[in-house]
Amino acid sequence: MKEVFDGYFSRLNNYANGVFGTNPTVSYTDGLNKACLISVPDEDGEVQWKPILQKTAIPWNDIEDTIGFVLCDELKAYFSTYSFLMLSGKFGECFLNFYPVDATEPVVDTIKREYLDAQSFFPGTQLFLIGNAIVNDDDGYFIFYDNQNNKLFCYESDTHKEVLLSYSIAKTIGVMEARM
Repeated sequence: MKEVFDGYFSRLNNYANGVFGTNPTVSYTDGLNKACLISVPDEDGEVQWKPILQKTAIPWNDIEDTIGFVLCDELKAYFSTYSFLMLSGKFGECFLNFYPVDATEPVVDTIKREYLDAQSFFPGTQLFLIGNAIVNDDDGYFIFYDNQNNKLFCYESDTHKEVLLSYSIAKTIGVMEARM
């Protein structure tokens, strides 16, 4: 997963530098992980940032005991490789916005929240709500990951439309066009 993230973050840096002449930016809030910040907020309240490799061990056994199942290796790698404030881009006809990891709360809390948030849509499953998406100009989609079969998909709850992205987070991020 590290190589996939490295490729994506390289594409994101190239995009931000080419379009905006800066490193990637996000809107500043006091709650952001300060270790990721590489500038002070500008006049628009935007701050430049960079991903950082995570160094803290994640208590997987405690998390798995809490949610009641074993997390697959890909999901563990997704949550434990980098801390990042933004991960978004174009994938086919979809614009994907993955939620930050270790940006404003500890990784353990993010994992548990994304699992619990998915239960609102799909109770009793091993799904995680890991982002939101725009599909064919409809911004009502969410990105879900199924821990049981590695299925990554977008879902619109009003129409119950589902759009399969792939059977791998790594594959999707690996080919996604980086955008902000």
